[in-house]
Amino acid sequence: MKIAVLIGNISFDSQKRMINGILDKALIERTNVYVFVSEGGHYEHRSDYSDGEYNIYTLPDFTQYDGVIMCSDTIHDPEIMEHIRKGINEAAIPCVDMSAGDSAFMHVEMENTVGITQITQHLITKHNARNVYFIAGPSDTEAANERLRAWQDTMSRNRIGWDMEHIYYGDYSFESGMRAARRFLNEARSMPDAIVAANDEMAVGAMLTLKAAGYRIPEDIMVTGYDESSIAEYIYPRLTTVRRGEYEAGNAAYTKIAAVLGGEETERYTVIQGSPVFADSCGCETEHEYGGAELQEKYVSSYIEFHRNLEILKNSAAEFTGLTEFEDFLDSLEQHIRYMGVEYFYLCMCGNTEEYCKELHKLALGEEPGRDMAAYTEEIWVPFAYEDGEVASYGPFHKSELLPEECKMKHKGCVAVVMPLHYRNRCFGYCVTGNYRAAIEGQFSQTFMLNLDNALETIYRHDVMKTMTEYLGKSWYRDELTGVCRETVFRRKGEEILKEISRDKKSVGVIFADIDDLKDVNREYGRDQGDILIKALASAMEQTMDDGELMCRLGGDEFVIMKTGCSEEELQDHIERIETVITYYNMVSVRPLKLSVSLGYCLEADCSTGTELNAMLEKANDVMYRNKKTKKMSQAEQAEI
Repeated sequence: MKIAVLIGNISFDSQKRMINGILDKALIERTNVYVFVSEGGHYEHRSDYSDGEYNIYTLPDFTQYDGVIMCSDTIHDPEIMEHIRKGINEAAIPCVDMSAGDSAFMHVEMENTVGITQITQHLITKHNARNVYFIAGPSDTEAANERLRAWQDTMSRNRIGWDMEHIYYGDYSFESGMRAARRFLNEARSMPDAIVAANDEMAVGAMLTLKAAGYRIPEDIMVTGYDESSIAEYIYPRLTTVRRGEYEAGNAAYTKIAAVLGGEETERYTVIQGSPVFADSCGCETEHEYGGAELQEKYVSSYIEFHRNLEILKNSAAEFTGLTEFEDFLDSLEQHIRYMGVEYFYLCMCGNTEEYCKELHKLALGEEPGRDMAAYTEEIWVPFAYEDGEVASYGPFHKSELLPEECKMKHKGCVAVVMPLHYRNRCFGYCVTGNYRAAIEGQFSQTFMLNLDNALETIYRHDVMKTMTEYLGKSWYRDELTGVCRETVFRRKGEEILKEISRDKKSVGVIFADIDDLKDVNREYGRDQGDILIKALASAMEQTMDDGELMCRLGGDEFVIMKTGCSEEELQDHIERIETVITYYNMVSVRPLKLSVSLGYCLEADCSTGTELNAMLEKANDVMYRNKKTKKMSQAEQAEI
């Protein structure tokens, strides 16, 4: 039997427990399980990155599976969900949705009202709370709305007034819980007796903010959560929360699929009841599953694992950052995969080498690449496969197969986790890890995947730039040393941009960068070492650029970026990003010389009256030199101390 599991935002404990409930049942019966996962970002903030993550759900061909389990309330894209439902219906295979939704599917639902109702009633009855506030989840999710209605109904049933001042809509993150607590403290007409949060992460965020403001929990303000996440055990005081039964729900979902495939009758709709877990944050003293010693042991184990994973992430980030050749990247990837202890790992890339080269040549000529860069290609190849200690490669094969028929993992019962490879919404392919439970146990795998994404983007940009350079040769368009455009080109394009935005009355900004003490470097260490710093600065600035921005090398060590439609805050943020990349370069560089740069900027908020490029460059240059002078004075004062 082969089933697909579709779930989003697996950084939350509730999602992990649900997956484990499915897998523990499936592995006993030697079922092949393919888990398609994403980290779609916060509910409130969709981005190109979220689009790139959600693209993984367009990959599965459901005719290749015997059944599907999906968590539709964790995938927040209506078009993607419609695509999934259509594919499952056309494949005519059994499906279990872990939330109420399409009546064509079976459902295992974790109800969302009983726990909130009992906790709110408990606060009112036992702890005499009257001013109870609520941190809700996203308003476009049914589960969040059910929890909010349960709180509202309980307050009304007890004849306790409430209004919208008592409610804050968060996105289930720690940060939104912090924002909620700050709003309650600063804007509410009266202080809350208690705060009920729709999940544990928001509750913990609120607790941290309340503590920082000098409030005691529960003596001054009681706080409760929902989901019984691991953070609820570790936070002090221990968090009152709701046990949802995600693990049991995962078990039940798999059991339904197996029953249908086995020709057995099964209920189409199952509800898992939640139950409150009263603890110290509401003022209750109760017995807990883990005592102090057990929690300390769990913390130490987590601490050791965290630092081991952190070491892998730091090393991989440092090594991947400097790689510009794909073969070097594969060699480095093999070392990390071996160290991580993965049994199976497949790097699945869109297209093939020949198609990739054609793509590069089209981009170099300023043409469209010839395919939808946000979509998976019909043909996939595997340049790197790690199979129980052995390295191989496969391809090509159709994307509907997910993996080539001849690969070893396809012929064994396994758990495969499928994760997207992309940069923003540019799709590179996907990765499949086999029999590696850590891929769903924490954020380590997602962060490692982000390192892979950034490495592939660096190689892609290098390949594009290399191909463009080959086309342009030693033409006047590009600076030979750094590959960025020359001053003559910048001035021509810059004047064109100023004319265009003067009609639209947009703002324009210029960032000016200059390497500190480059003449001394050239004199003491040679021009080759100075050129290395010049190229490093060019690379650092290029990494921070967005589409539509213009950059050039003005002189020996001077670089300029022009931005349109920007604010002063955005210019300052851009400079901070440049400084961050430079700091990272200095951290990972093995060269004795470090890159030191002075930066300045100029902003013209309204170009409708006419703006001269030279004047802007001079203003940005003046600011840069003032900053350089201030830096040198500060360094001199520190040296005297």
